[in-house]
Amino acid sequence: MSTIATCGICQGVLELRFAGSGQPPLPGDFAPTCHRPRAYGDLYRCRECATVQQPSLPDGVDLVDLYREMGDSDYLAEERGRRLTANWLLDLVERRRAPARMLEIGCGHGLLLDEARRRGWETRGLELSERSALHGRERLGLDIREEPFEALGNEENGCWDAVLLIDVLEHLDHPRDAIERATKLLAPGGVLCIVTPDPASLTARIAGPRWWGLLPAHTYLIARRTLRELLIGQGLILSDDVPLVRSFSARYWVEGFAGIAGPAAAAVRRAAAKLPPQRSLALSLGDERVMLAVNEQVREPEARLARERGGPDEVHVVLPAYHAAQTIERVAADLPIESFDRALLVDDASGDDTVAVALAEGFEVLRHPANRGYGANQKSCYTRAILDGADVVVMVHADHQYDAALVTEMVRPIIEGRADVVMGSRLLEDRAIAGGMPRWKWIGNRALTWTENQAFTKDFSEYHTGYRAFSTEFLRSIPFLRNSDGFVFDQEIFAQIVDRNARVVELPIPTRYFLEASSVSFRASVRYGLETLTVLARYRVDEKRRRWSLLRRPAVDLQPTAQSAPNSEPVP
Repeated sequence: MSTIATCGICQGVLELRFAGSGQPPLPGDFAPTCHRPRAYGDLYRCRECATVQQPSLPDGVDLVDLYREMGDSDYLAEERGRRLTANWLLDLVERRRAPARMLEIGCGHGLLLDEARRRGWETRGLELSERSALHGRERLGLDIREEPFEALGNEENGCWDAVLLIDVLEHLDHPRDAIERATKLLAPGGVLCIVTPDPASLTARIAGPRWWGLLPAHTYLIARRTLRELLIGQGLILSDDVPLVRSFSARYWVEGFAGIAGPAAAAVRRAAAKLPPQRSLALSLGDERVMLAVNEQVREPEARLARERGGPDEVHVVLPAYHAAQTIERVAADLPIESFDRALLVDDASGDDTVAVALAEGFEVLRHPANRGYGANQKSCYTRAILDGADVVVMVHADHQYDAALVTEMVRPIIEGRADVVMGSRLLEDRAIAGGMPRWKWIGNRALTWTENQAFTKDFSEYHTGYRAFSTEFLRSIPFLRNSDGFVFDQEIFAQIVDRNARVVELPIPTRYFLEASSVSFRASVRYGLETLTVLARYRVDEKRRRWSLLRRPAVDLQPTAQSAPNSEPVP
């Protein structure tokens, strides 16, 4: 494979993935219904973030001009199915935001906006194609403006309750900038909806160079993990990540499959011609993702538990929480408030009074709009701490399973410059069983720890503790936002710690198991163990191949925002 230039998403090295046709693009190539196989230019894949890109495409004004001239006479032949798909998407959006103000970037003929208006949304669209925009304005009476995304002024910031980029991100010459701009447009609680092909999907890998997503008009195809990283890195909360379900006529679907059928293409097209045109089919190929990210606000308590100390190192305590209403008060009472500057609790859509109790105890609170998992909670914790200016972040579980009084000891090695990461170990001075740990968990913990030490060539006493402290400088150096949303996040970040040769200090901590402490079932523990073994296997393979995206450079450079507490609101 040859290499050229660098990735436009993460600045990583590009490798030729598929050789192209060598023909320059024409306006007709940019039509939504253009799916000519292998008509693209040379396609390159980034070693670091797995983004597939077509650097030969024009950019700037030249790209805009191609879209202005583009027409698509076949687009409305599937109008019924496209409207059904639009309503499926609107159902998702309205789970997170009631109808208010909606902006769709690249709205095409305006079919989705027309459906949204019927559901009570106040709509506006941006569309470069003159013919498509004209249809939306004259036939549907929509507010559609022929101007690029970049033309929106700062007066639009914070004004939109929903911003949609449906099949748009892959066409842009600067998709990272587009995500940042769309985020600024969101009102508090607003929803950003992105639909885009996933080049890392199983379907894309099986189809290879004939995959429908490899089109002459697609500039960037961003892998699912990387897109999640870009969204969360803006401070948004990812609420939904699901495969897109499209509705088309059965004939349209079968004709589409003919494009990848090779020698059987002619037979497939003959079969498609025999299907009744009115028969529709809703289908997901699993290679297009719908991601919804919410501009959730940090809720401010009437009186904060901690106050900024004004020292050289800002320390933030973060608490991932789920159904922790009964234990938060005890955690707050144990915390040494003289040792940190801010305390944030992230609630993973609990069904109890976790949020109310946390606010009453003085915690700032960020609430997930949907339950996303333990790993997703940690991503929100660390991202928010970094954006809010933390130098050191320490995770304390809200279920009181770990001794919050040890925060001072946990952060000291980092503040003194002796460590990048501090781990509170229940097995360093092993009294875990005496502290209530079930014997089967102790055996599993010991066995996995031994296995991980062999794989990582380390000698840590425990890998499965939830009491951890990090320097934010270290967190910014790893792509932790690509990690799993589940419990195996902890082992993936350990792989990143080892890969970066981070300095780790272990401290002995007591073990607490009691009724209110959260604990996973035997079945979940088995699954976690198997996922941990998968992490170890990926790590060992990557030592030779260097292609695991979790051990490459991050695509997002997380930096403190201009204000110390962005996206915050007082307790109502």
